[in-house]
Amino acid sequence: MSEIFGQTSRALPEGSVLTDAMRGRAVGESRDLERVVALPRRPKPTAEALEALRDKWTAKLGKPEGPCACREHWGRPCAKRLNAVQAWALEEMHTVGGLLGPIGVGDGKTMLDLLAALAMGSKRAVLLIPPALKTQLLTVDWDYYGQHWRLPNRGDSRFFDPALPMLHIVSYSELSGAKSTELLERLDPDLLIMDEAHNVRNRTAARTKRVFRYINAHPEVRVCSWSGTLTSKSLKDYAQLSNAALGDGSPTPQHWPTVEEWAGALDPGEFRAPIGRLSRLCEVGETAIEGYSRRLIETKGVVASLDGGNCNASLTFSQRLPTTPKEIQERYDELARSWERPDGEALVDALSVARCARELCAGFFNRWVWPRQESLEVRAKWLAARKEWHKEMREKLKQSRPHLDSPLLCYEAARRWYCGYVHVDEHGKRHEVGPKTKDGPKVVWSAVMWPEWEKLKDTCQPETEAVWVSDYLARDAAEWAKENTGIVWYEHPVFGLRVGELASVPVFGAGKRASEDIILERGMRTIVASIRSHGTGKNLQHAFCNNLVANPPSDGATWEQLIGRTHRQGQPEDEVTVTVYRHMPAMVEALDKARELAAHIEGTFRGAQKLVRATYLW
Repeated sequence: MSEIFGQTSRALPEGSVLTDAMRGRAVGESRDLERVVALPRRPKPTAEALEALRDKWTAKLGKPEGPCACREHWGRPCAKRLNAVQAWALEEMHTVGGLLGPIGVGDGKTMLDLLAALAMGSKRAVLLIPPALKTQLLTVDWDYYGQHWRLPNRGDSRFFDPALPMLHIVSYSELSGAKSTELLERLDPDLLIMDEAHNVRNRTAARTKRVFRYINAHPEVRVCSWSGTLTSKSLKDYAQLSNAALGDGSPTPQHWPTVEEWAGALDPGEFRAPIGRLSRLCEVGETAIEGYSRRLIETKGVVASLDGGNCNASLTFSQRLPTTPKEIQERYDELARSWERPDGEALVDALSVARCARELCAGFFNRWVWPRQESLEVRAKWLAARKEWHKEMREKLKQSRPHLDSPLLCYEAARRWYCGYVHVDEHGKRHEVGPKTKDGPKVVWSAVMWPEWEKLKDTCQPETEAVWVSDYLARDAAEWAKENTGIVWYEHPVFGLRVGELASVPVFGAGKRASEDIILERGMRTIVASIRSHGTGKNLQHAFCNNLVANPPSDGATWEQLIGRTHRQGQPEDEVTVTVYRHMPAMVEALDKARELAAHIEGTFRGAQKLVRATYLW
């Protein structure tokens, strides 16, 4: 627990900003530093100790020897014995009462999803996972692992064994819905399990607020969280997860200004703050990140992947350099010079410019079109009202309150304030509540900009349109798809659809159906797949070992997850290949930046990062 601005909380406050006075300042003494320095250190178990843990937990949670169809039916290695990381994680969560798991992609986190409730002695657990992973878990993994392991009762099943805990499986997207603002309160778990826990990295997202609001309201709840990419580039990515899981045993600061202060010295960047008193965590000759990394992974309740990775296949990167058409290069150069989109629209921030540059590399750009032909005056008023309403709403969302933690809920609360509403009580009786009533049964919000936005919001109905300058890259990717058997990974849906059309191959985009179908692929044909929808959680190593990344990400964590779809434990081939486009500056910069961030992640958690360990053929 920690005292934050006079309040006790296991989460970190919303909207915290690094002040100018803290920038560049050496790390000083603090109660958090004293606490972290004093934490006992726990070295990595020896090989003999890990083997004993495998025996212990396999015997404790495994079923008696019986029929096995792991290879014949599921096409996977036999799952009747835990690996070393899984056994170590189960032991730590059982003895410590929580877990922070920077566990590598492919190291067996799905098994932990299913066994954690039994290892922790839980009665009611909630497992939070990405929606695509939920589909795979329910349709494949549950029966596959259930051959050899005792599994909890499932919240969606009519079968119930009173000797086993209840496990409710909830996707992060379900938790984000407007109707789910009090979902965790209704399920009332005594254990919260977060797989791919980087999904609650964004502290302004509705799902993150709901998770930590529940944790703060229920200090008795135990927390286990793991991901192959717990951090993208900052201590702030995982500090609240560590504090929620380990409490006063957490190796991260609990006071938010101290988190900011330490991040200034530990996060990657051109101008790091001086190490200051963080030197207390370092041995002679160690940098701040080396000393802190050792402190982190030697903390009870922190289980990181073992050295060496989990895939025996080599990983090789090669580049593809198509000729950039003149019309693409000219528009790209003009964008860099003027910050204007090719249709003349001025872009106001660097993120918008970078987004447009990535689109131009792929041969197109997105713009708004006005099919109703609204006048320029009407458009200007609509855009101004929309901007001010969104600005006010963003400020409101920095707080975390039930029924006020998503844009839709904020809009509905403002509408009730200005227009009144009808409330139906538990007896079915209707009550009319007048406008501007503060103490009614529903949450209201006196938003200043709502009336203007409500008056103007239907006066314009713009649509997003992709404007193709040249489909040169889609044609080149289609040629690769025809010449190879593998996966073409894309960022932009319009680009992925064009590649699929030109190559006459299936495209797996968003949606439940695509998530169900892609895991049935057997590697007999090339497919086109969305990085956003399928670059996390999917086990595709049994079907594919060849990848073309058409729209390279700039984030090391995204790459780690993406490569891990095929370069993971169980890959039957000797080599996994990744081909990436590097013919334009934005593409070169994206991969270079990702490799830099991957090196930071490896330096923090000391688990092998694929971008760092790969062989590059250029």
